Amino acid sequence: MEPDSILLAEMISIREQAMITKNMPMALSQFGKQATWINSQGYFFEGQDEVEKFHGMLAGNDSLDYWYKAGKPKIRLLDSNNALVYYSWKMFWYQKAQKTDTVIREIGLMTLNAQKQNNQWKWVAVTNQHTPWFYEKIKAVTIE
Repeated sequence: MEPDSILLAEMISIREQAMITKNMPMALSQFGKQATWINSQGYFFEGQDEVEKFHGMLAGNDSLDYWYKAGKPKIRLLDSNNALVYYSWKMFWYQKAQKTDTVIREIGLMTLNAQKQNNQWKWVAVTNQHTPWFYEKIKAVTIE
């Protein structure tokens, strides 16, 4: 595996741990200043400040908490400064007062555009979509 692919895979691992521990500064440190995010409901967030506010809503919910898991990323290096990264995710929301009461089961696929800025990879555009299944590993399909 190429060194840049290893670094990008490590970024996904760090993001997963940041989401699990609700360490939003750690998760947000990976984003470029002009980053954009389209969440799984189709809302478009533009700029690092808005992406930060969105993540704050996830971690700072008054009544709900979540369990989070990421699948193994698939990485496409486009050139020496640009890459696409895909991974499956699950986020199960439950009542803070009753942890066994899962109220929302979200499963999806994250598409992240990474760009090397000052010799460091940053997420610059993210699109998130709901999917019916969680894929531990992203595999290309073929139509017969």
